[in-house]
Amino acid sequence: MPKMPGFSDEQKAADWFATHDTAPYMKEMEEAHEQIPVTRTHPTKKPVGLRIRSDYLEAVKQVAEKKGIPYQTLIQMWLVERLRQEAPELLKH
Repeated sequence: MPKMPGFSDEQKAADWFATHDTAPYMKEMEEAHEQIPVTRTHPTKKPVGLRIRSDYLEAVKQVAEKKGIPYQTLIQMWLVERLRQEAPELLKH
């Protein structure tokens, strides 16, 4: 079993953990018990009216059903994916 390296500072540890699989080191790691507060933010959303061909909408609904998600969520995922390709600098996250 490999031995986890020591780290001289938090940044070096963070860099190592970001690029390595920790599964082989699980037995030598301590279990953490501290509580970490999490604040969830919800971006504001606005409803949008969109006229779309009925056959396109039906196809989107079928794809969404196969994925087990609402069709509106699928449309939003596709829009964000395309925005990341076309204009990543305009996205705030």
